[in-house]
Amino acid sequence: MRLRRPTTVTTAVLTATLTATALVGCSADAGESTSATTSDAASATTASSAVAGLTPEEAMAANAEPHASGADDEDLTWDESEEVAIALEGDSAQTDGDGVTVDGSTVTITQAGTYRVTGELTDGQIVVASSGDGVVRLVLDGASVTSSTTSALVVDDAASAVVVLADGSTNHLEATGAAADADGDGSTDEPDGALFSTADLTIGGSGSLDVVSAATDGIVSKDGLVVAGGTLTVDAGDDGLRGKDYLVVTDDASITVTAVADGLKSTNADDETLGYVAVLGGTVDVTSGDDGIQAETDAIVADATVTIAAAGGVGAEVAEDASAKGIKGDVGVVVGGSATVDVSAADDGLHSNGAVSVSGGEITLASGDDGVHADGDLTVADGSLTVTESVEGLEGATITLAGGDVKVTSSDDGVNAAGGTSSTSDTAGTTQDGTAPQGAPAGDGEMPDDFTPPADGEMPAMPDGAAPGDGTAGEPPAMPEGEMPDGAAPGGQAGGQGGGPGGESADTGDYWLKITGGTLVVDAGGDGLDSNGTIEITGGTTVVQGPTNAGNGALDTAGAFTISGGTLLAAGSSGMAVAPDTDSSQGWVAANLDQTATAGTVVHVLSDDGTTLVSYEVTKDTENIVYSSPEITTGATYVFQAGGTLGSADATGLSSDGSTDGATQVATATAGEFAGGGMGGMGGGGRRPGVTDSTDTTGEATTSGT
Repeated sequence: MRLRRPTTVTTAVLTATLTATALVGCSADAGESTSATTSDAASATTASSAVAGLTPEEAMAANAEPHASGADDEDLTWDESEEVAIALEGDSAQTDGDGVTVDGSTVTITQAGTYRVTGELTDGQIVVASSGDGVVRLVLDGASVTSSTTSALVVDDAASAVVVLADGSTNHLEATGAAADADGDGSTDEPDGALFSTADLTIGGSGSLDVVSAATDGIVSKDGLVVAGGTLTVDAGDDGLRGKDYLVVTDDASITVTAVADGLKSTNADDETLGYVAVLGGTVDVTSGDDGIQAETDAIVADATVTIAAAGGVGAEVAEDASAKGIKGDVGVVVGGSATVDVSAADDGLHSNGAVSVSGGEITLASGDDGVHADGDLTVADGSLTVTESVEGLEGATITLAGGDVKVTSSDDGVNAAGGTSSTSDTAGTTQDGTAPQGAPAGDGEMPDDFTPPADGEMPAMPDGAAPGDGTAGEPPAMPEGEMPDGAAPGGQAGGQGGGPGGESADTGDYWLKITGGTLVVDAGGDGLDSNGTIEITGGTTVVQGPTNAGNGALDTAGAFTISGGTLLAAGSSGMAVAPDTDSSQGWVAANLDQTATAGTVVHVLSDDGTTLVSYEVTKDTENIVYSSPEITTGATYVFQAGGTLGSADATGLSSDGSTDGATQVATATAGEFAGGGMGGMGGGGRRPGVTDSTDTTGEATTSGT
């Protein structure tokens, strides 16, 4: 059975505990806060596991079927000989058939049938009040209705309503008045849109419709809303298009939305099979003040072109209680088929309190926070996913990269398997970014009140300016409120043979990163690949250009790190460098370079007989290289050289025909052996400053509901 409504996911992981356990090697009080973290994290993973990795077809099958199938739906065809004509004439109207009454500037349709509407009402209204069975079909053919007091077109009562935009026609609906007195979630039947329906509403045809609402929503259905055709332009003082039960866009529909609040939205939170938004065809272009697409359950995109600018896009300031995501589904976000998605969002590009699944399409995201965020599972099985700008590129409790081509650029972690969006702990309470609330005492892994997080993944300077892990740091700084257990050194395995995890979290099984296929290219200002649990690579090609600062590494994990297939090349700083576990079934070689390979330098890995195995042009100053492929033999010696030329690189930047002419040897290493960098880096969960879910300090986990 499909699990829905993962309400615990929004408080899935207590950030204070994650911060403490992610200070790798640092002991956290494993009392109440740790227990709650483990339980909630497991709940988040379980709640999203049933929706993880779905295709759009599977996601639609798990939801209630919409009332209309698309442009070929039978409700969009009719016998023109049975039409009733309605001619709008300024402040009144004329009609020649049954089922219509005219009272001043109000035109009321009282029975099922087909009505062709032409002309203009300068300040009036069309009302559908049909209590019987059957479809009320309005064919707008050069119709314009403006209302200064309420909705321009309102379906007050009907079994179902259809608006057909006549071929070649231009139509206009506008509500110029103040907002209706309705609840913010649309729970009343008070008309609160320029086009408002209490019944299932279908919009189709091949004409155009402009909808303007000064203070309310543009188009609203209190049941389901299907847009199966036509060219819609919506300018709304609140939400653009809202269907309570669902909002579905199909076929050749073209929708352009400018909305003060959300662009496309569905609000039913009472039925696990409803409350979804599905863009299954056509084109959608949204400029929104809040979320571009917001679904109470699933946000689904397939075989459509979707462009979103949410809340001003990257770099815009966002209020703490606002939601500024590109595409948001509380239960799931599912993108696949031949979808083309381009998002610029002030907050996350794709966001779910449950699971995110990408099974196809071409997705480009620029984000002021996470490129893709899932409180539960994040799966990429196929398609192209490019995060051009982000704080953290991909974030989920569990992440599977099984196929497709993924490129990530981030100022902090590139790919981060970490907890969700918890806001408080069971103790003092923490904000979403893991720092202590104003005035809270430092300790138990918390930052002091006067701590200012550095930009772009930088770590604060160590005492006397010494960098961790380079042998010069001297006496390590005192750990806050607690001693290391059994005299363990910070970092767990610093200096040990083989790259080990930087420490164990309370339950690393709750978080993992698995790479089984496809390509992954990461350019990260913080950790390149970061897991608060485990990392497992069994296939694909992974290239990581990690940080330049010593406080992060190209690779970072709190648990096991195994590799049994595929290709991995990770380049970055040496202070907290990590390599795969020594019991990995595929060979790997890692080395701290004798001298920094500056940005633009080609680094080569050679076997001891001089054969070049791989060449890579580093894009940042680099001190450490980790390389694994089927060519690497554990126990054999390998040489690292810097200089020469790259040769013909593939899409990930790796080359097999680079030249070492003029290159200089910068390291030798034995495969399967690595002394490691310094102590492991702080785990994930970093957030964009100023964007958090709402918090309190009462010990109860809260969220903003966004």
